[in-house]
Amino acid sequence: MPTLTEVWDSTRMRLLIELDRASSLSAAAAAMGISQPSASEHLRLLSSAAGEPVAERSGRSLVLTPAGRILARFAAQALASLAAGESTLAARAGLRSGDLAIGASSMPGTYILPAVAASFIARCPAVTLQVSVGSTESVMEWLREGRITLAVACSDSKLRGLRSESIGADEVVGICSPGSIEVSSDGYVSVEQLASRTLLAQERGSSIRAHALRLHSSESKWGAVWEMGSIDAVKRAARQNAGVGFVSKYAVSDERRRGELLCFRISDVDWGCRDIRAVTLGNAIQAPADRYFQALLTEAVASGSGLLCP
Repeated sequence: MPTLTEVWDSTRMRLLIELDRASSLSAAAAAMGISQPSASEHLRLLSSAAGEPVAERSGRSLVLTPAGRILARFAAQALASLAAGESTLAARAGLRSGDLAIGASSMPGTYILPAVAASFIARCPAVTLQVSVGSTESVMEWLREGRITLAVACSDSKLRGLRSESIGADEVVGICSPGSIEVSSDGYVSVEQLASRTLLAQERGSSIRAHALRLHSSESKWGAVWEMGSIDAVKRAARQNAGVGFVSKYAVSDERRRGELLCFRISDVDWGCRDIRAVTLGNAIQAPADRYFQALLTEAVASGSGLLCP
């Protein structure tokens, strides 16, 4: 009986990953450019080496068994490490070639990543850059599956096998139409100043929304709570003097610079700061392109640290 070490090659690694994505042997084989009989033989060899089936029928689909999913996870990590090695060799003399796949959660992906990506492309035009934005959970899964090699998120991932590093901090700030609230010279308002005003709340499930709702006691309440579907909706309503909202400081940098919105902190209320983190596979060697992109991200976050300074 062969061992996994003897049959473990990049083709079979990729087959497990593609089958996990497609749940169809024909689709997985087509994605790899091999025939379906060849794919079946690869799965047979892997099952033999594993000592148990790595895939099984589920209705019309062919899905990975628990053993197959374990092997697929390690296959993704191995291929990601190999890709990093190839990029490192290709870039030994500088960032002249290679591929870079970045993933980011919504806040950094929307408000920080675009400018950094543009700067990277201008400085490293020969490196192919791919950017994907999704939920934190999705981004971490992309990283584990080897679809991206660097993730950017505003929370420390609890997934095993990942390594994260803080590249700066985000802060939640209040926003309102200029002149609608008297803000102190150092950028503060009191909780009492917000009583009876309309709260422009983010979607349910948002930690920012929950914190804002708890600002007032039973004697001092929000006048009304408007349910807004997005950060952009909160900003638009605030610009129209409909109420006050709370968002990431990075989400309002442009509006503040143009004088469309006023940002403030609340006296004696600590919203706390959340880290913006760069996350990689724990056992992967980071390629030069990844390291350089992360350096540009760190620089961009640092340059935005004084957004609220008067």
